[in-house]
Amino acid sequence: MYSYATCFQDVRSPFLQLSDLQEGRYMFQLTVTDSRDQQDSDTVSVTVLPANKAPVAITGPDRQLLLPLNSITLNGSDSTDDQAIISYQWDLISGPPGLKIKDANKAVAIATGLRSGNYKFRLTVTDQQEETDSAVLTLTIKEGEQNQASINISNMGSVSNSGTANVSFLWVRDEQSPAAGDVLYGSDHEAFLYIANLVEGTYLFQLRVSDIQGRSSMATATVEVRPDPREREEVELELQVGMAQVSQQQKETVVRQLAALLHVLDSDIALKGLHGQSEVEGTYLFQLRVSDIQGRSSMATATLVSDFYIINKNVGNAVFLILTLVVNISVCLLLCSERGQCDPITKSCSCDPLWMDNPIRRLLDDGESNCG
Repeated sequence: MYSYATCFQDVRSPFLQLSDLQEGRYMFQLTVTDSRDQQDSDTVSVTVLPANKAPVAITGPDRQLLLPLNSITLNGSDSTDDQAIISYQWDLISGPPGLKIKDANKAVAIATGLRSGNYKFRLTVTDQQEETDSAVLTLTIKEGEQNQASINISNMGSVSNSGTANVSFLWVRDEQSPAAGDVLYGSDHEAFLYIANLVEGTYLFQLRVSDIQGRSSMATATVEVRPDPREREEVELELQVGMAQVSQQQKETVVRQLAALLHVLDSDIALKGLHGQSEVEGTYLFQLRVSDIQGRSSMATATLVSDFYIINKNVGNAVFLILTLVVNISVCLLLCSERGQCDPITKSCSCDPLWMDNPIRRLLDDGESNCG
């Protein structure tokens, strides 16, 4: 059958021209007649298909997965077309290096070599009329709980990891980080890294977490040690007493005595730390023994005498006796006559070339190290 809107041309010629055909099946009969009026007929069928629609590529919803993960399946079999899809193509748009796609020209492909990060895959489908369509799949791969290193810096200066049991930890300091700082308690193989005696600077640590199956992951922690803004107000006081002999009560007594000596409240004095020193008053005798590989030896004796100062201060009816070796500021503030730099260790001036310490000025002026 055919639509009445169909137009015929050249119906009496060997070639019939049709126009305005619509979707459907048409049957035509051709009749031929010779010069003797003999006839014969035959029929032909013409099927008009609907207009071609482009295929629709379907990759499914974006996904989030956790490591460890050996591979994932990329499934584009839900893609559709009004007739048929003749080709599929999976491509990696972006993502960490090392990924491989197996059967990239099929509806279902396999991606291997996954790492932590974000991946974008593009699926392109083509139909019989070479119409194409594409869809993008976003895949987010995260560290699993047992492998993920979550770095947290607590108020006490430790760097921690949130991993679970059955894993091992290894903290490694970056080669460009300052060398200062001592690892405590063997914590460089624990989930918590404890470090003491850090100096001002930026420290970079790498943590590797491994499980019993040999899988591992790494994370980086940055620790910035800033200068104490009140360091210029600090004073170092070295007392002539053994560290083991100082009780908590005696420490508090010294703070109260200093407060009275300076005419301030006890709460105005903040004791930052109490550290033992080797320099104590007295006479020390050292013996040096020198031995060679043949067992012969000789000895010599050296004597060292260490003195201390006594600060005696009357405040009201109280008398304070402080035995001290050194009373000094924590930060070197010497101006060095503007011809040198103050050494933060020795608290003395390191003079520029052609300049030197003037002992007469030191004796007659303020008694401080200078540079001329």
